[in-house]
Formats: sequence, C-alpha cells, structure tokens
Amino acid sequence: MDSGKIAIGVDVGGTNIRTGVVTQNGDLMGTPISIPTKANDNKERIAGRIFDSIAQVINQSHLEKINIQGIGLGVTGPLDVKNGKILQCPNLPTMDFFPLRVAVEEKFNLPVFMNNDANAMMLGETLWGAGKGSNCVLGITLGTGLGCAIIMDKKIWMGSTETAGEIWISPYKGGIIEDVVSGKGVSQLYENLSGRKVSAKELSILAFKGDLFAKEAWNGFGQAVAFALSWSVNLIDPEVIIIGGSIANSSDLFMPSLKEELLKNLCPVPAQRIKLVNAVLGDNAGFIGAAALVYS
Repeated sequence: MDSGKIAIGVDVGGTNIRTGVVTQNGDLMGTPISIPTKANDNKERIAGRIFDSIAQVINQSHLEKINIQGIGLGVTGPLDVKNGKILQCPNLPTMDFFPLRVAVEEKFNLPVFMNNDANAMMLGETLWGAGKGSNCVLGITLGTGLGCAIIMDKKIWMGSTETAGEIWISPYKGGIIEDVVSGKGVSQLYENLSGRKVSAKELSILAFKGDLFAKEAWNGFGQAVAFALSWSVNLIDPEVIIIGGSIANSSDLFMPSLKEELLKNLCPVPAQRIKLVNAVLGDNAGFIGAAALVYS
C-alpha cells in the first residue's frame, strides 16, 4: 500500500458523526468511529466532536500526518461547497453559516474537501462500489427525503450554482416529487389506502407479510421513483443508476414497478442498456464517500 494515499473521511449527519481511514483502493484501515452529533448543541461543541473523531482515527491507526493525503467531509446540506460553509441546515440547526472546512483545515493543517453527503456517497460508490468502472453515474438516495447526485468522469457534477441533482423540489401531481419519493411519502401512500399511519420500516414488514395495501403503496412508490428517474436518465444518459439510502433496503418491494415504469419512459437505446443497481458500501458509505472527495 502507498502510504501517501491515505484519506480520512467524515460523515457529518444530524444524528451521528462517522469517521474512518480509507486507502486509495477504498479499503478501510482500523475501526471506524461513530459518535452522536447532538445537533442541538452549540456549534463549537459539534465542531469539537468532529475534531475528536478525526483525532481518534489518526491515533488508533497510528498514522503520521505526512501519510495523510487529506480529509473529506460529507455533510448534510444545504452547503456552500465553494467556500466550505454549512448554510441554514435543518439537521444542524446551530451551525448556520459555520465555516467547517476552514475550521478542520486550521485544526489539522491538512487539505480538506467538503461536499454534501448524497454527492459524497455516490462518488464513493462510483470509485469503489456499485458504479465502479463507469464514467457517467446517476445516484439517488431514498430516505427521510430524496437526494440525487451526478458523477461525470469520476467527479461530482455540481452545476453553475452547486445545485445539480436537486430534483427533490421538481413538480409532481400538484406537489413536489419528494412528497411521494421519501419515507414519509410511502407512508402517506399507505395511509391514503388503508387509513392507518405507519413508518416506512413498518410498511416493509407489512408488505412482506402480504398486506395488500402495503404492496400497493410500494408499487406506487416505485412508479413515482421511475417518473423522477426517467426525466433524469433521458437528460444525462448515464451508464448506471445507483439506488442508496435507508429505503433502498426495501428495494425488493418497489423495484419491479420501478423498472417496468422506467423502461416504458426511456429513449429506446438507453432503455436497452441502462443498469439499475443497489448501493453496496452499506453503513460505511458516508465516510467512504467523504474520503473519495480527497481522491477525486
């Protein structure tokens, strides 16, 4: 292993901060660190936890700073990526306009790269995961909300205002697509059908047990995902679509309707060639993707 090709990745979310050391091949060194963010705490204490997590992985892996190529930060947004600032972020409410990238650079005297967590995750999947070997990747994350990333030639496509891929706000049936393509969205589909309110996780269990309304809700969810993807695929013509996020764990329930609806609405050539796959980096995808920012 080339000791000059080691990066530290930090996944900064509203619930947890996960940090690990990643080699240029996407392999992990040592044991990842996970600590609670405590997002309502003051910004100095949250920044201190980020610093502590980085220091812990450096110490436990017995790394010298000379061996570390940089630190990558994958942060829940919205962000000012160019200037390395957290903007007005619902998941980190006390860190509005905090210059996180500069703070980490000054603390560790190392190059620091920062992007939103969905972009970072899909960059990691492109370099070392489900999209390995592809030059044009469309990634979506399905969870509390809808995230989307475009990776071109192994780099994140940011767009002119750093908002490329922000499809969540696109119109859909009198609302926006995230109203349906999200955890709360599929729960609402089920409530509309059954009159019962359950979480997306509970809805998966019900569907696997044969609940017909649950199955119908997941079918409707898959069709809505396909609607968003069809516009995106026809626009950028990716080689592969990667689906990640917590709801991707239930992909067996919505993938059939997603594929059927998607293929009906694509241009003929991409319809024959497009690959639709699940993300594979699992629980470590956040900080592995953050480390990928250093190598990209």
